[in-house]
Amino acid sequence: ALAAWCKPYCLECSPPFLVGWYNEKRKETADGQQIIEALEDAVAFALWSIPGYLEVVADHFRRKRPTSNFVDEATDELLDLLRTDLGADLDAVVINTDRGPPYYHVQSVGCVAGVDEHIEAYDFTGAEAEAWREELSDSLEESRDTKMWGTDPASLRKIFGVNVHPVWGGWYAYRALVVLRGASSPALVQPPPLKCLEEREAQRVIGEYNLRHAECLWRDLSADGHPADRRYTTSEYFFFTETSPAKRKRWLELRAAEMEQGVRAPGLASLASLAQ
Repeated sequence: ALAAWCKPYCLECSPPFLVGWYNEKRKETADGQQIIEALEDAVAFALWSIPGYLEVVADHFRRKRPTSNFVDEATDELLDLLRTDLGADLDAVVINTDRGPPYYHVQSVGCVAGVDEHIEAYDFTGAEAEAWREELSDSLEESRDTKMWGTDPASLRKIFGVNVHPVWGGWYAYRALVVLRGASSPALVQPPPLKCLEEREAQRVIGEYNLRHAECLWRDLSADGHPADRRYTTSEYFFFTETSPAKRKRWLELRAAEMEQGVRAPGLASLASLAQ
């Protein structure tokens, strides 16, 4: 039912997972930071956006005209609708994971729910992998601006991990966590860690993610490319990599004007009509 609710809004949801799975992962990897305050066998879901979500954001802007935080404002409207649709007996907590508080580690959520593959540089063993890590760290140390990263070699050389989805690659973004404190499923079996990339591709993804994040080559599952219908549109690529709020707002103004004239992306219904 939740998956069907998400679909018109260019959202997808995870299979159900238990709060305890996530909390245990955070104890293993982060000294118990950012845990979910709920019973260990409470059921939870993750929600993420897929290509097309920018049209949802633009539709929200057309109707509500927020002055900032355009993506989060659109997400919050959806989450308000979801809270209304979830029964009171579920005692649901619905959080925009981009905003908080509280804040949760979405990569850990995706990992324990079996949604995507989490890749770390230390996943690879052997002399060749060690040489690859050293070369990548050298490149990072040379390219990172000390004004932003500081002068500590450990920070300059740090290789960050990333999650990739078996369908969308990196062309998706976590948006929300839904915890049903009134629903439990102690018999639910945790899925094994997902593996969807061969070692060479995984190393390529890690390298691109750390060295050339904004170019988004890391989002493709293969160096040979990625299906166009499983990538962001060209507008989404530029919008979501744009760091200027003023430029984002101007794009939304232009897109809203098109929408007012009936220029709408195929298959997208208005949020206003869906909420009725």
